[in-house]
Amino acid sequence: MPRRYTPLVTGKPRVTRAVYGVFVVLVAAFVLSSTWQVARALFGTPASAAEAEASAKVGPDCAVAIAREIEAIEKARFTASMEPNGDAARERFDRERRSSTEGAPDGAPERVCAADPRGTEALAALARLERAARAHAVRDARELRPVRLAAQSFIRVQPR
Repeated sequence: MPRRYTPLVTGKPRVTRAVYGVFVVLVAAFVLSSTWQVARALFGTPASAAEAEASAKVGPDCAVAIAREIEAIEKARFTASMEPNGDAARERFDRERRSSTEGAPDGAPERVCAADPRGTEALAALARLERAARAHAVRDARELRPVRLAAQSFIRVQPR
């Protein structure tokens, strides 16, 4: 009798296929459930007014003061990033920030947020934003200046 190169096929592959099928179904259910939960957490809206109130981090006065400061930081960052070098950008950023805090109305964030339970946390986040914006303005001025000048070199200025 000749020798077989492959073993005889029995009913075991059917069982293996069923086990793999159950495993695939369970994994698919887990992935879909996880995706649904993450999407709901990220894009869902609070279910009630109490949840919406609980998700508010600071009071309305503190929120307005912080929003005003964020806007001033972004304006200073943009203005300073147009300077010719990093040192000039750093000085311009500091000058813009000083002028925005001097002309601010009575609601400086430090005073307004002092009584807020989450005010200290909000002020720390604001300080981190200011440091990062200052560094970003310096980096932009240093790295983008040559590229900006090269792009502007193609613009012909018409004498008036």
